[in-house]
Amino acid sequence: MHSVGRRCWASLPLVLVIGVVLQMHNPEPVYASPDETNTTEASTTPTTTTTPAWMPYVEEASKNGSPSTLTSKLCTNCTCDADTGTFDCTSKQLGPNTYSAEAWQSLNGTGFVAKRLLLVSTGLKHVTSFPPMNVTMLDLSHNEIVTIEASCFINLTELEILDLSHNLLTTEALTPEIFEGHYSPITFEPLEKLRVLRLGANQLHSLNADLFEHLPALQELSLELNTFKVIDHQSEVAIAGIAGLVSLDLSYMELEAIPKYLLHTPRSLRYLNLTGNLLKEVPEALNYAVGLQWLSLDENPIPAIVLGNEFPKLKNLTYLSLSYMTELKMIGRGAFRGLESLEEIHITNNPHLSYLHGQAFVRNDTDNPERFDWPPVKRFFMHNNNISYLDAQLLVQWDSMEVVDIRVNPWACDCSNRWLLLTLLPIIERTTPAILNNIECSSPKQMAGQSMVDLEHKHFHMRCPDGAGNNPSNDGALLMGLLIGVLIAIPFTAAIWCVYRRGCFGLFGRSSPAAYSRAFYSRTTLNEEF
Repeated sequence: MHSVGRRCWASLPLVLVIGVVLQMHNPEPVYASPDETNTTEASTTPTTTTTPAWMPYVEEASKNGSPSTLTSKLCTNCTCDADTGTFDCTSKQLGPNTYSAEAWQSLNGTGFVAKRLLLVSTGLKHVTSFPPMNVTMLDLSHNEIVTIEASCFINLTELEILDLSHNLLTTEALTPEIFEGHYSPITFEPLEKLRVLRLGANQLHSLNADLFEHLPALQELSLELNTFKVIDHQSEVAIAGIAGLVSLDLSYMELEAIPKYLLHTPRSLRYLNLTGNLLKEVPEALNYAVGLQWLSLDENPIPAIVLGNEFPKLKNLTYLSLSYMTELKMIGRGAFRGLESLEEIHITNNPHLSYLHGQAFVRNDTDNPERFDWPPVKRFFMHNNNISYLDAQLLVQWDSMEVVDIRVNPWACDCSNRWLLLTLLPIIERTTPAILNNIECSSPKQMAGQSMVDLEHKHFHMRCPDGAGNNPSNDGALLMGLLIGVLIAIPFTAAIWCVYRRGCFGLFGRSSPAAYSRAFYSRTTLNEEF
């Protein structure tokens, strides 16, 4: 027994050594009892607390007696809508700089997920980098922004819409580095989801040729109200390089011409706004906008649209507007013959437009050149021009129209416009009766001011002037006057003849004996008749 005990004690050091070695090579932790653990931690590890950097931008808030919750001070100054994820600081004066990264982080720290940031009319002058946020729309419009920090939006990886319009950005300040994104093996540091960029109403006169190199998903670009005057080569390179461009707004830029190949590369372009420029002819660049569906040339000084300056073949164009064109006087034959899919056209408020050719829309059928074809126009707006005549063959599907607006034109109420009363006005009355007013006769003079709608209700038949230029609409009164004149003249003439036959005229002016003798024989003759 004692010998066994001695052998155990003798082997104890060896067991301890083996245990230490195994502990050194064992990756699994050795857990102690709860009491032992607490004792060990209390004695060996000091207690430390880290305060988030955004905590100074947080305050406690409670509503209707509910328990206090943490809320960002940003939501105290501005409006935070948790349902839509909208942070709205519109018309709140923020100072010259945007909020710091820590202030923005206080939104996420208190549980508010911002998806739409509206910093409109806040007095901002400098835009600094944003921290990681789930923002999809950022509106910085109507401020005084002159500088934007490089890589400003790099952490807004979900950003789709960026509005920088109505600021003080210059060509020199708007650099490609502003739009840098994170590294990508496919494209150059892209902001991968940004598809809408609005740069209108700044102080731009040109664009950096590489301005959009970090925006591979860009589809909509607005440059309106920047006085470019000319789209120079580097601007042309910048715009033409946006391969996925769908919408381009170049309105009110005082452009006298559009570069011929500007629209060659963006084959997906659907929407083009050229309103309010100084164009004097239909741009040749439209030849390459083969996918265009919507086009406005309003407020351009184009004097005429005729063969040689007609619209090119735009097979997909469905909407066209030619309004408020103070120089436009005539639209000639074949002006719209290349627009075979046109559904809506606005030719309105052109004070000098007096001639619209009856074959402005017609074209030869592709399969059978001997036949004619017209575009499927459904909405035809032609109000407030200077047009007096409208050809019935201008468009042939009048009865299937949704809207026909011909108000406020100096219409000639003669046989050439007879079809307006018989065909077009009933169609307008059936489809859009609200626009029947102000369709009035301007000529001939006798019918000026009369409502064509009233004439249509009275089944009035318009007549054409005769060879002398007189209008037959007055023939009834003229014939009646002639008839009355004839009826009065017949008895009056007969009375004169009878008086003459009875010699009553002999009572006056006869002083010679011969005259007396003739009077005597005349009376004798009268007695013999009795």
